[in-house]
Amino acid sequence: MKKKIIIRITIPLLLVGFVIVYWNYFSQAIEWKLNWGFEAPITSNIETVFHTRNGFPSEGETFHVLNYRSIEKKLKEKDGWIPINEEAFDTVSRHLKNFQKNTASINKATQNHNELFHENPVTYDNNDKYFYKLEEDNSYILAISNAKEQKIFVMEWIQ
Repeated sequence: MKKKIIIRITIPLLLVGFVIVYWNYFSQAIEWKLNWGFEAPITSNIETVFHTRNGFPSEGETFHVLNYRSIEKKLKEKDGWIPINEEAFDTVSRHLKNFQKNTASINKATQNHNELFHENPVTYDNNDKYFYKLEEDNSYILAISNAKEQKIFVMEWIQ
């Protein structure tokens, strides 16, 4: 009898704990999947560098950093990730610079985004991966994985 009571209490508490820990990831992952078809591996730590959107589906920009223990194996299973090689390196750099420049210029009055990018540098190297999708309204997502730092940097520009 006591075992059943303990099990009936423990399982719901574990489920609630799981939801609390992963809520930020799940809510963000659902939005990414709906908007972009983008899937990031599960993480319990999403750092929001900035978020200028006021709810779904408003315009604005977001910059998130997802931290992992090991990212390489998890990305092999995800679709749409492109290896960063010598040819793609310039493309990724151009997309990143455009996001940084446009975000800083559109948000001059509210925050110093140049400082935020300096404090949270997006780093990558050959053999890392990226995901980029551009919509007809010029909205886009840019995600860059860094295997050495075990991070994924996700930037959204929604018009």
